[in-house]
Amino acid sequence: MSEEELRNFMNATRLKTIEFLQFGETTMEAWYHADFPPEYHCRVLYVCPFCLAFHTRKGELEDHSERCDVRCPPGDEIYRDDTLSVFEFDAKQQKVYTENLCFIAKLFLDHKNIWYEIDAFYFYVLCERKPDGYHMVGYFSKEKESENNFNLSCIMVLPAW
Repeated sequence: MSEEELRNFMNATRLKTIEFLQFGETTMEAWYHADFPPEYHCRVLYVCPFCLAFHTRKGELEDHSERCDVRCPPGDEIYRDDTLSVFEFDAKQQKVYTENLCFIAKLFLDHKNIWYEIDAFYFYVLCERKPDGYHMVGYFSKEKESENNFNLSCIMVLPAW
């Protein structure tokens, strides 16, 4: 077995540390292992749909939701139609939100690298507009300066959408 085949096998056989993602009202089964910090290893990870804060208990999310005043992703709204908006931000300016977004993406993208230097990227978050705020449904990112002129680094739409 080659080194690459062994690495792929090891990644494929890693146990998921999170089985389900509760994102707002929607529950999704996690598809892949993600290297969340140990304090977030749980059957269901509850995520605030606005600020992307992680919680291991539903009650914690409910308490957080009563205090959370965030209603849209960070950055500037650069696109809007009847029901959707896109927000652009510099990852260097929004480290916690960006890291949380990358952790969530890793649950659904097998080859997502969450340990890459995020300061080098712009992020674009796609949201559904609802009466209570902007609900993230996906995102894409791109390098600020790409030697190869790449205009897309990662793209993910949550499975429920």
